[in-house]
Amino acid sequence: MSASSRPKRDEYAITRRVKAATVVAAVFGLISGCSEPTAKKQYDVPRALCGVPVDSGLLSPFLPAGEKIKVRETRPVPSRKLCRVDIDGHWALMANLQWWEEDVSIATVVTANPETDKSPQSSGDDFFYTGTGAVKLVKDCKNPDHARHLLYTSLQVHNSDLGDVSAMKKLATTYTEAVGRSDECP
Repeated sequence: MSASSRPKRDEYAITRRVKAATVVAAVFGLISGCSEPTAKKQYDVPRALCGVPVDSGLLSPFLPAGEKIKVRETRPVPSRKLCRVDIDGHWALMANLQWWEEDVSIATVVTANPETDKSPQSSGDDFFYTGTGAVKLVKDCKNPDHARHLLYTSLQVHNSDLGDVSAMKKLATTYTEAVGRSDECP
């Protein structure tokens, strides 16, 4: 074998390796491109939570991806109204109305709502919130069925990865204002 033929073979070997690496990279790109798509919301975000109007744009960040949504209301006791949002059969968000006696402090209400007792932010004596929950007093809400009681709203988000403090503050504020205009406060 002559010395002049040896470099040619080395060039062919390098060319084959480059081509092989290119093919492997292309195949890997195709495989990864065919992998599972990013999860999306395949449902319509509600415009109300159990009869209380809510801006779906404010609610959407707290709801996970999924196919089916179900919103259901329960009233386990006369002083509580629970609105549960399930995505694909798993609870995602709870919006509650809670009547508490006038002499109960908001701190007590906060501790009764698990998503707000973790490092809550405060906006005065009537509003506590975190990225995944909020408790807010419905101001000037009187209901003859709940004499000497105050109405509080609470929101609880199940997935802590969806928490957002400023978004929760906006959602809780607008939700509570809508409750103040509802039949709960005739």
